Parts: sequence; structure tokens; C-alpha cells
Amino acid sequence: MVDVETTGFSPAKGDRICEIALVSLDADGTTVDEWHSLVDPRRGTGAVHVHGITEAMVEGAPVIEEVLDEVWQRIAGRVLVAHNVSFDLRFLKVLPGSHWLTEALCTQQLAPDLIPGGKWTLGACCQRAGIPFSNAHAALADARATAELFRFYLGRGLSWHDSLDRAAEAPDWRPCGLPQRQPRRRHAR
Repeated sequence: MVDVETTGFSPAKGDRICEIALVSLDADGTTVDEWHSLVDPRRGTGAVHVHGITEAMVEGAPVIEEVLDEVWQRIAGRVLVAHNVSFDLRFLKVLPGSHWLTEALCTQQLAPDLIPGGKWTLGACCQRAGIPFSNAHAALADARATAELFRFYLGRGLSWHDSLDRAAEAPDWRPCGLPQRQPRRRHAR
């Protein structure tokens, strides 16, 4: 599972990631790893009223290139799952090493078949699935909620084994060769 918080909607217009979180699941849907970091976007953080990330919070945080090894080693050979995955992919595909992105599933696109009858936001889907969800638009909270929603889908009969098999055919991950830094954690709002 991945979630990114960003300075806006378009990397083509200069918007950047200001927080990223990854929650890794095994084939049965059990969480095996979590990782997250605030990221210095090298510009203003954008819609603070949405994601709560201020410029002071990202000051001195690693820039995205300084955490890419942590990101790509968790994505390479795995299925990338996100709620509204096209948004997250838009920002991930412009990063060095994005060739590790091989398979993706979208919990928002899967929702109409698995939890019909309503809005398709992450919060609305979690509510209909009976999944507690708070701290929306904090990357780790959103990635955890997406993981819970995906587990709910697996319990409803969703199979992702074909996607897992295709992702496993990806080349072995190798470090990007750029200097790396420790992540900066967000403190609860």
C-alpha cells in the first residue's frame, strides 16, 4: 500500500511529494512492514488545511531522492496498491528508478464491485466496510486504512495472485546510488 501527500495535483506543474508512506502486505494480506517519511518538497507544502504538513515540519527533512532506496526496495517485485492509485502513480512515475513500478491495483476502482452504494473516497469506503479511519490525509494513516480496506476486499473474494505473480517477475531491486538519509516521522495531529 502506498500513499503520498503532495503540494498539489500535478508534478508536471511543479507539485511534489511532501510525505510518503508504504505498508507492505504478504500474499494473505498480513502487514509485514511499514515505512513513512516527511519529505522536503523544495517549495511550499501547499494545502496545509488538507494534509496538515507545514513548511516547518519538512524543514531539514530528506528530499525524495534521499529516501528512494527505502521506497523502491519496498515496491520492487510487489503490487502497488493505493486508493486512487492514478494520483500516487502520477507522482511516483516521475522519480528516478520508477521502472520498479510494475503492477498496481486501485482500491477505489475495486470498490463498486465489493462495497457498492455510495461515495468512493477512502473515508466513505472504510465507513461502509466498518473500518475505523481517522487522521485522513496523513500518509501513514491513509496507507494503513488502504491496507485494511484491501484486506476487507480479500475477505470478500478478491484475488490478487495474478498481479503478485506478474510483479514477482520484475528484476531484482538494486540501490539507486544516490546518498540516502533517515526518514523524518510525522507526529500525530
